[in-house]
Amino acid sequence: MIRFKDNLIKIFSFISIFIVISTIFLIFSFIFYNGVSGINLKFLTENPKGMPLGVEGGINNAIIGSFLLMILSMFFSTLLGICFAIYNKIFCKSKIVKTFLSFLIQCISSIPSIIIGLFVYGFFIVTLNIPKSLFTASIALSLMVFPFVELNVEKLIEEFDKTCIRDSYSLGIDKIYMCRKLILPIISNKILSISILAGSYAIGATAPLLLTGVVFMAKPSGLLKPIMALPFHLHMLLSQSVATEKAYATAMVLIGVLIVLNLLSEIIMRNIGGKIVEYIRNKNVIIYLSTVFKKINKFFSKK
Repeated sequence: MIRFKDNLIKIFSFISIFIVISTIFLIFSFIFYNGVSGINLKFLTENPKGMPLGVEGGINNAIIGSFLLMILSMFFSTLLGICFAIYNKIFCKSKIVKTFLSFLIQCISSIPSIIIGLFVYGFFIVTLNIPKSLFTASIALSLMVFPFVELNVEKLIEEFDKTCIRDSYSLGIDKIYMCRKLILPIISNKILSISILAGSYAIGATAPLLLTGVVFMAKPSGLLKPIMALPFHLHMLLSQSVATEKAYATAMVLIGVLIVLNLLSEIIMRNIGGKIVEYIRNKNVIIYLSTVFKKINKFFSKK
């Protein structure tokens, strides 16, 4: 009976893995098959043209706008997440307050993104009279990804060496100084990795942007000016049922950007770049290459 249960768990595990991998493969292959023919230099460097708008041209402004939104949302969410996590894990002593703050983060993470967009629209745009712009759209995205950053930074602080923190307290080191000089420098690479993952989450969001700052033909011209974004461009093409091929091409570009961002996050998290440099140094690859280049140079100089 025990062996039967073990085999049943293994079977369900393999089936689950197969379903997940198959689904991911089907999504990527479907987007690639329908969108690869529409991607070219003209598509990446031009703006939407034609009638209806979008049947010709490309996504240049959408690419620039998406990266600007990603960078600003990364900045706001990371700054807010680090400060919130440090207070909750280092400065806060009340268990009731900690429980309340954790509950608050869970509530924010469960709020639908369209409601976050509605809040930014009602408070920043209507009440504070800030125009729909890159700034308001990035605020909406940063509020959406803030819980992800905060929870992961909290986890990093929890996993930090408790002996170092205890020794710092014993030496009478100020908490702010300890955070600036001890904790944050050590976990900075992982924080950057988390921030990039949050940016990849934000760059694919559409719902908050509908109310806060995107316009179909907007050019990135300032912080308080409307912006264009890849997911909104995709939404407009599909909602109007025009230029389906360009919609798939836009989706393929967006997926490509997300893959690159996730790979970059993984490289930073695992310090792969540093390991490669260390490997090259240990294998004396640089010395070997310099010797080869000298021999080649000497060969051509004789001729």
